[in-house]
Amino acid sequence: MSSPVPPIVVAGHLAIDFVNSVATPYGERIDWLRDPGTGLDWFATLSVFPEPVLRKFERSVARGALEEAFAEARKLREWLRGKLPQAARLRGSPQITERLNTILSRGSAFYSVVKCDGTSVLNEHERLENPDQLLVPIAKAIARLFIEEDLTRIRACAGVGCTLWFLDETKPGRRRFCSPEVCGNRAKVAAFRNRQRDAD
Repeated sequence: MSSPVPPIVVAGHLAIDFVNSVATPYGERIDWLRDPGTGLDWFATLSVFPEPVLRKFERSVARGALEEAFAEARKLREWLRGKLPQAARLRGSPQITERLNTILSRGSAFYSVVKCDGTSVLNEHERLENPDQLLVPIAKAIARLFIEEDLTRIRACAGVGCTLWFLDETKPGRRRFCSPEVCGNRAKVAAFRNRQRDAD
């Protein structure tokens, strides 16, 4: 069953978009990983695996095994959400390394040579044969977040009531909102109304 609201993709990094797979965009909590149907839709939307691979996988795996995989995904998401506020202090943490390595050890990658803009490139693909492999690309993204990114640029949106996180990739590092069109505009409207009220 698909969610009536498409997944929110504003974080600038798959690991943080994974955290944002539960949110309250219109004042009502939406969990895009709440069950295998919506969860696989989320994985397809974010191109974690190709959609045909996910659909074939869904038909070949027992529903109970998929439900267990998404229960693990939700636990991993909440664990990561708990780490984000102090992310800059956690680089190289043995606990993080151990948890990620446990998931990464399930992986079974293969490679293919493909043409891209007239040039041959080597692409890595993750096999999806067992439900416990579903989180391997997510664990890779989390590992890359903690190893490669400037962790001081992980931010919680400053929008009132917003629960989203993002990686601030702006040059000055002053991004405050998950989306300038949504939370940014709401903040501008609220500030304008406050100024109007103060002027009366």
